[in-house]
Amino acid sequence: MDLKHLKNFMVIVEEDVNMSKAAKRLHISQPPLSQQMKIIEETLGIELFERRGRKLDLTPHGKILYERVKKIINLYDEMKTEMTELGKGVKGQITLAVSIFYSAIFQSSILFERIKQFCRDYPNIKIKIVHTDGNQLFTRMDAREIDLVILNLPVDEGVFEYIPLEKQDFVFIMPASWELNLPSFEIPFRKIEQFPLMLLKRDTGYGLYEKVLEHCERHQFTPNLVVESNNILTIIAMVDAGIGATILPQSVLKQFPNQNLKAYQFSDTKFYSESILMWLKERYLTEATQIFLNYFDKPNIVKELNKIEQSMRVGDF
Repeated sequence: MDLKHLKNFMVIVEEDVNMSKAAKRLHISQPPLSQQMKIIEETLGIELFERRGRKLDLTPHGKILYERVKKIINLYDEMKTEMTELGKGVKGQITLAVSIFYSAIFQSSILFERIKQFCRDYPNIKIKIVHTDGNQLFTRMDAREIDLVILNLPVDEGVFEYIPLEKQDFVFIMPASWELNLPSFEIPFRKIEQFPLMLLKRDTGYGLYEKVLEHCERHQFTPNLVVESNNILTIIAMVDAGIGATILPQSVLKQFPNQNLKAYQFSDTKFYSESILMWLKERYLTEATQIFLNYFDKPNIVKELNKIEQSMRVGDF
């Protein structure tokens, strides 16, 4: 049994435990592939597969082995990457996952500024940016599909390490044509009960939608929810059309200067989110990733955030 046999076993599982499909993907005939699986079974003294009619399924031993093999292959790939980097200098790719929520403030974010600097300094390192809502996040990171992730607190600090980024104040956003008899651009949280509300909602997990409902419960009222969507552009377009109001980070408005919107801060509640840049603990970080993380010097981030906050005034949109 060698590493190649284990890799081929992973391919069989990935191809829905189908020997024929796996053999085709590996560009080998089926008999040698079956023989490799027999070698694994004989070496470990287990059975990997059980036949159910014309279909193969993994045995309990096979399922356990698959999870172990994934870790072995990942460690092997990490070792190759580390050795290659030591020999050839800094190259490679960083895969960065950005939440749907954060993507709306991306252009005005600390992350965006750091990426611009990094790309100028390290043009040979490719940055791949993907969107995620947190679904199967740990599995994807453990499989090295993702190196770094932008999400909001809270996270499991026993599993992840992180660097704090922006703290985003939420504001009440309504069509500019609506009138509020208020002396300033501040609104009591309870007053949003009067308006049709449209909220951003993640497909899975805890997010803004749940935060708003928690605050409503704390203020002892049920909001008039008329729309929910996982797309900020959709929400903004519907507010612009006068269908309802919403609650979003204040900085989102800078991305929509031409929309007919106005924003109010909450006068009686602290309502915000804290974005973080995180990665798996006890995981080898490529040299490119480590260099990228060095661009996030906390004192400088604090200074930049203060500048951003000073430049933003509710009601200026």
